[in-house]
Amino acid sequence: MTQIVESQTTTRNRPLAGWAAAAGGVASMVGGAVQAVRPADTDPIVSTSDHVILTVTALALVLWIPAYLVLGRDARRAVGTWGGRLAAFGAALLVIGMTSTNLHGQDYSWFSIVAVPANLAWLAGSVCLAVATWRSRTLPRWLAVGVALVWPCSIFLAQSGGGLVAGAVFVVVGWLMVARGRA
Repeated sequence: MTQIVESQTTTRNRPLAGWAAAAGGVASMVGGAVQAVRPADTDPIVSTSDHVILTVTALALVLWIPAYLVLGRDARRAVGTWGGRLAAFGAALLVIGMTSTNLHGQDYSWFSIVAVPANLAWLAGSVCLAVATWRSRTLPRWLAVGVALVWPCSIFLAQSGGGLVAGAVFVVVGWLMVARGRA
């Protein structure tokens, strides 16, 4: 009986998580486009374009959290479940740090204490989730690889517009989740 309830809950939540993932993908693409066209900025004070980037990136991360959790559950492997939870936790923790920076106008002294574990959790969780979705074929294999590449694109390639790639991955993930939820 429990199995049936979990299955119905997952099926019911999948389209909602899919729409959220796709919306987060669009937000990430907006942030990526803004970063791609502006000059590199090393000033610690948050500029107007930084406010936009921080806002849409935090929005993207919040909207990706349900997708991480549902994908982890759909992979039906412990590594997927824990990977989804770890990626969601890292994303949530990073949102806290980014939002505080955005509201404060610059990084607080404690930002690195939050950002380092948040990024490690997001990266490790994404890789675990990618492995689980690859093995279970929850996602097409090329898209499972894309899930693992979201973090490097969002962090290391951010100044080059890496959010465009990360956003595209989540638009496709979201579309698949919505399509499978309605089937």
